[in-house]
Amino acid sequence: MRRKATSLLLGFCLVITAGAASPAFARSTTGFNSFRVWMSSAGAFKATYSCLTEYFGAVVNHCAFPVSLMFDVPVDNAGSHTFTVQNYFEGNDAENTFDCQSFAYNGKSSITDGSVIDFTGPKQTLSTSVTVDADESVQLICRDIPEGGGVANINWNP
Repeated sequence: MRRKATSLLLGFCLVITAGAASPAFARSTTGFNSFRVWMSSAGAFKATYSCLTEYFGAVVNHCAFPVSLMFDVPVDNAGSHTFTVQNYFEGNDAENTFDCQSFAYNGKSSITDGSVIDFTGPKQTLSTSVTVDADESVQLICRDIPEGGGVANINWNP
């Protein structure tokens, strides 16, 4: 009986240790689930949404012009935050050449620029980081995504 209780206790401790070692609050979203069109002219706004499609979670640009998208990536605390972005997994290099950047906003017309990542072909995973002060918000912006390109997935720790 003592051996069974000891094994049960050790198993319980192992579960707790494994849970503590893993990122308990890691977040992930698909590109299509969290995007908004960024800096679109009023006339092109409707046309832009109608030519952006979803393919296995990725937001894909099927417009006849490049589009810029921003993604909602909420964080829960101050400090440095890293956002790992996976671009579209199909198409060619030209269709998947664009950049993304993270930004922190304080709501008082001030902004902190994060690092810029440059995609140069399909199926890439790159990371951008930004330092966030207390009570700031974060956005990830991907600029000038060519026709046929897109964003598949975003991962981060809040």
